[in-house]
Amino acid sequence: MFGLIEAKNIAFGVKGKQILHPVNFTTDREEFIVILGPNGAGKSTLVKLLSNGLKPGSGSISYYGKELKEWAPGDLAKYRAYMHQESMIASSFTVREVLEMARYRYPEIKSQFNKTVIEKIANELNLLALLDVEFNFLSGGEKQRVQFGRVLLQLESEGEIQPIKYLFLDEPLNNLDVRYQIELLKHARKFVDDKHGSVIVVMHDINLCYQYADRVLLMQKGKVIRDGSVHEVMIPELLSQTYQIELEQIQSFDGEVFYRHLSYTSNLLDNTLIK
Repeated sequence: MFGLIEAKNIAFGVKGKQILHPVNFTTDREEFIVILGPNGAGKSTLVKLLSNGLKPGSGSISYYGKELKEWAPGDLAKYRAYMHQESMIASSFTVREVLEMARYRYPEIKSQFNKTVIEKIANELNLLALLDVEFNFLSGGEKQRVQFGRVLLQLESEGEIQPIKYLFLDEPLNNLDVRYQIELLKHARKFVDDKHGSVIVVMHDINLCYQYADRVLLMQKGKVIRDGSVHEVMIPELLSQTYQIELEQIQSFDGEVFYRHLSYTSNLLDNTLIK
């Protein structure tokens, strides 16, 4: 069954503390999914479980009708890529070498296609001037752009028709200035629209979420409290209750929608909107 991730009742806990309560999740089409919610809601845990970065304490996850535990790591790496919140590279590799690592699962790593696609992604992410610079000498934002390039390269393939591929991004906007935040999200959107893939991203910016998402999973206290389209989930009252801050939705004369906060409130916890 091509183009499908299905999670059934997945949960996760550590030392008796329940981090994620049972969650059911399915995606069977190209879509840009944002996981939204306050700190400690379980967003990163969920994306790690779905991408096989963590093993669920209970429940099951399948890709294309095949349970994750049945996948060989090398095969799975061709269909899903995961970008961590922080850089996981400690050695003195150059940017070029970091990008080349994304292609090691593929035969003929030194092929012309691999060289061409690395140059292409580096150019698109404004990394050409950094290719021979040691990764550890980069700024935090530059490292984020390299890591984003790495996961894009991991899923690049040549020629043959492919099933939907999945790009998991855990807070990819960390350390990026406004320009590169927008550019990264545009590239992620392009992955969905042009590459026929799906993006599942943890974000905090509700305005950017509204602008780019097709679907939103809103989380609170280890639970998915709402799963649906932007219009179904990003209701000011629901967001206000979730974040414990009063928010309103503004629509400009040209139809642009954005959110702004009015005032901090603590008594919203007493509201009966969310149980």
